[in-house]
Amino acid sequence: MPSLRSLQLGRAFRLIVQTLPIALVRLGAYIAFWVVTLLYLGITGGLAWLVGQAIPAVGVILFLVAIGGLGPLYKLAQKYILYVIKAAQIAVISEILVNDRLPAGASQLAWGKERVQERFGEVSAMFLIDELVSGVVNAFTGVVYRVASWLPGNTFRSLANIVNRIIRFAVGYIDEAILARTFWLQSGSVWANARDGVVLYGMVWKPLLMNAIALMALSYVPFIVVAILFSAPIGALVSLISPSVAGWSIIATLVLAYLVKVSVGDAFAMAAMIAAYQQETQELEPDPTVTAKMEQVSDKFRTLQQRAMGETQPLVEAENEMTPAIDAGGEGA
Repeated sequence: MPSLRSLQLGRAFRLIVQTLPIALVRLGAYIAFWVVTLLYLGITGGLAWLVGQAIPAVGVILFLVAIGGLGPLYKLAQKYILYVIKAAQIAVISEILVNDRLPAGASQLAWGKERVQERFGEVSAMFLIDELVSGVVNAFTGVVYRVASWLPGNTFRSLANIVNRIIRFAVGYIDEAILARTFWLQSGSVWANARDGVVLYGMVWKPLLMNAIALMALSYVPFIVVAILFSAPIGALVSLISPSVAGWSIIATLVLAYLVKVSVGDAFAMAAMIAAYQQETQELEPDPTVTAKMEQVSDKFRTLQQRAMGETQPLVEAENEMTPAIDAGGEGA
């Protein structure tokens, strides 16, 4: 059974402390998004209530549409603001992991953004490669570690589906570690680094996957802490303002707790996974056998392979070409 020997909790804690400035920026960005979300719901909810006074059914529909709009709003913020900060944080963590420091006097956010632009050209290009790497990691992990769906009985199959979903969610930290490799190598094309990075994952996937599952569980600690600490004060405040909307304080608290989980818990898990990936792969070279396996299970790996071997198009052109495929979300087998 795979062990957790490479779980880098102490190292991750030191990395988070050393990168506290950018970690606080990331936390502040998520809290700002939470405030914007509350304002958005307050305004749209008020408009829906006003309309509902005249036509109740239309008011309900408008409010449901407003709730549905939170998803696109989050995706917009994620792609153009939150991902920029995360990408910079990956660059900073990678630099400190290898060299233990940044250049003297450097702003972590500004330095990280500069490194992203230097290596990827644009943050959108890193976002594209992140999507491709994530697809490859999910496809490979699904093939080699899928809990059998042919188990007898609905209960066993349901448990297998739950485990599979946990694994699929956990591997999200691994693609960030693969991207971090591009920063600490400081050489080679980003396409070749991404291709080789997923091959190296395929060579040592067992301990890294076990780490990812453990880190996913640990990432919810901030969620639990915030939910417990803030539920009573927020509930009391909302009750004083208007007891009729006290129930919404629970939703507001859970949204805040989730955003803190993403900005703090996921950042810690990401740092630990980057450190574990670096430790597990530092002496390795890509194995052609594993490369062939990747080519069989993922069309997105074949895209990485083609870009790494040819690189006849700039990243911006490649992004335009790949966007429809990414939006479709399909994965070849």
